[in-house]
Parts: sequence; structure tokens; C-alpha cells
Amino acid sequence: MTPTGNIMGNTVGLYIHIPFCEKKCRYCGFLSFDGGSRGETEIYVDALLRELALAAPRDGTVTDTVFIGGGTPSILRIDDIENIMRTVRAEYDLAADAEITIESNPGSLTAEKLRAFRGAGINRLSIGVQSFDDDVLSTLGRIHRSADAAEAFRMARISGFDNINLDLMFGIPGQTDAQWDETLSEVLELAPEHISFYSLQLEPGTPFYEEYKNEKLELTDNETERRMYHRAVSALKDAGYIHYEISNASMPGRRCLHNLKYWNYDGYIGTGLGASSFFNGKRYRNTGDLESYIRFFSSGADSDPPRIPENEDARGEYGIYCFTALRT
Repeated sequence: MTPTGNIMGNTVGLYIHIPFCEKKCRYCGFLSFDGGSRGETEIYVDALLRELALAAPRDGTVTDTVFIGGGTPSILRIDDIENIMRTVRAEYDLAADAEITIESNPGSLTAEKLRAFRGAGINRLSIGVQSFDDDVLSTLGRIHRSADAAEAFRMARISGFDNINLDLMFGIPGQTDAQWDETLSEVLELAPEHISFYSLQLEPGTPFYEEYKNEKLELTDNETERRMYHRAVSALKDAGYIHYEISNASMPGRRCLHNLKYWNYDGYIGTGLGASSFFNGKRYRNTGDLESYIRFFSSGADSDPPRIPENEDARGEYGIYCFTALRT
């Protein structure tokens, strides 16, 4: 029997992709773009709202997690986020206790936005800190400084967020053990409910990749990277965090329920540019071409959008099932 991608049969996660960033980082291989004028983001959000309505299941399936990712969703205007959440509530059977996450960059968060996020029903905030060392942030091409991250966290607490994730990165070219230890110390002092810690991945098409090919970038050796990883695991365990997935740890009861859907082979619906879905036994993704995406959803068509099927082979599906299960 092939796993179905909706094991419980009555719940699903919803992913919403925002592909715009104020500035794309030098290591980033995600489907995202620099900038995005107000006109461009407005057109995209209008198309996204239409897709959200079309993609909603009409079979009684309850949506129990929502994840607004990117890109940098926090660069959107407040009314964009409010319209997205209004559409989700109108079109989806949203669980009363649904986990609703938005990703953010410290450089684009304000007290006003954070209050608006909470007012719109978003109850989990993920902040892309990466490092608390300004030299490391400069190497990565981040738009924020360490002080911005600490201030963003403080504002989030004041705004009522009691479920916050901080993203960290290690194995960065030139990063020392001391810099990594200091970042871990700063994060643990803030005491977020959830911490993600990822090693740098060299992605084709990124500035880092081109510099590496041209022998202008020296990557961290495997031994140093492994040592940094285990230092994080040990420090988090000592601080009371549960290491529940390869690169994620949380305080008891604060695991990321949406990401667990990916790792536990549960169903999810992906909306927005390039977003992937796995629902009712079918795996598919949206086009990654921005013009094509906007053109279809701005046309007023009420038919299902053209989707790209993925992995229709049962043997391959079992491989995905085993690989994702190993992450936990």
C-alpha cells in the first residue's frame, strides 16, 4: 500500500509563498527575488488571493497549520497580510487552535507590523537571525545587524508573541568557533520557544557558488562544521530544549507543527510561486515563473491552475517517506 500524503484523512497544512526580499542573501537558493515594487507585490498578492480560494479543499478537510514563508513575508504591507489571513479564514476550514506562522527578517519588522500580525491571528513568529556576529552577517549579505535581531525579538514579545522561532546558521565561510558559541549564548539568553540551526548549503546560481567555483570562497571543512553542530546540540539540550529533528529543537510542547507535516508524511497544500503540495496521494508544484503565475491567476479563470506533477512513481514515493522519516 502506498502512503497517501493525508494519513489522518481530515487535516492538512497550508503553505503560502511570498517570493520577495528587500535584498537576496549571498547564499540563498530559494525561489525569491530582490526588491519587488509596490505595484509588483500588489499584483502578486491579488493573484495569490485568487489561488488561495481555488486551492481550498471542499471536502470537510480541516486546516490545522498555516505557514507564510518566502522570501521575506514581513516586507509586505500590513493590509497585504491582513487580506491573506482574511481569505484563509473565509475559504478554509481553519482549526480553532491552528498554528499560524510567518517568517520574517529583523530588518523589516516594526512594532506596528508585529501588532498587526497578532491582530490578524498569526500566533507563531519565525525570525531569520542566522548569527549574532555582525561580521558573519556581513559575509552572508544580510540586511540586519545583531542589535536589530535582539530588538525584533523584544518587540515581538511586547506584541504578544509567545511562540517564537529563531533561525541560526553555522559552517559559514570564515566563521569561528568563538563566533558560533557567542551566537548560541545570545540566543539561549533570549530563550525563544524554538530554535532552528542549519549548516550552510552551497546552492548553484548563488553568489557564494560563483565565488567558490572561481576559488574566491573557502568553505568550512567537514570537521569544523560537525563540531559546530554538536556544540549546538549539546548547548540546547543543557538549556532544556528537545532536539526533535536534525536541525530543530524546541521547548516541550513547542515543536513546529507545520514542518512536522513534511517529516511525518502528512498532507499539505502549497500556494504561491513554485509552491509544492502533497494532498490526497498526489504530489505537485506550481510554476516558478512569476509572469506565468500572475498571468493565470489574474485572468479570472475559475479552473484549476496548471500544476506540474511530481514523483508519480510508487517506489520513489516510498523513498521520500523513508527519507523524511529519518529526519526525526
